[in-house]
Amino acid sequence: MFLSKNVEMAKLSNPYLILFTGLKNGEHIFNYVIDRSFFKDREYSEIQEAKIDTRVLLKKENNLLVFDIKMEGTINVMCDRCGDYFDMPVWGENKLVVSLTNNRFEAESDIIAIPLESSEIDISQYLYEYVSMLLPQRRIHPDRKDGTSMCNQEALKMLNKLSAQKKEKSTKPIWEELKSKIKNN
Repeated sequence: MFLSKNVEMAKLSNPYLILFTGLKNGEHIFNYVIDRSFFKDREYSEIQEAKIDTRVLLKKENNLLVFDIKMEGTINVMCDRCGDYFDMPVWGENKLVVSLTNNRFEAESDIIAIPLESSEIDISQYLYEYVSMLLPQRRIHPDRKDGTSMCNQEALKMLNKLSAQKKEKSTKPIWEELKSKIKNN
């Protein structure tokens, strides 16, 4: 009874802890919503705000666990162009293979080994890594249906003004040089 109570407490404190020894061989589904609470203990995470529906399909076999992970939702990011925050739609699929073995082998990013006597696995770090991989390198507000940018219009005006000034400065010396060469000829 005491062991069961500890197991229940661990599961409540960490919903990403999967106790697989009590599961029959076959498929098992776990659903999560990854949001602000998921990132609160990861203070150096680039992601702090998100709402990602996550479906984990665990295929349990003897000494093998295969996790098919599907994610879809939004991550709040700063626009690289205007600096305003927006919810960027994201989605992705990943697979994690866990081998229960006492043999040593070099783990890869999506294939890991845990001791044969293990009874649980915490998938939170793998989910965090998968969410991080959903972010594109370039993050810009999407366009509206009419083709106009959803970026902050004041910021775009300022960028255009600065860009025009820079272009003017960079082209002036070339023209001055050409004029002086023409005069010298």
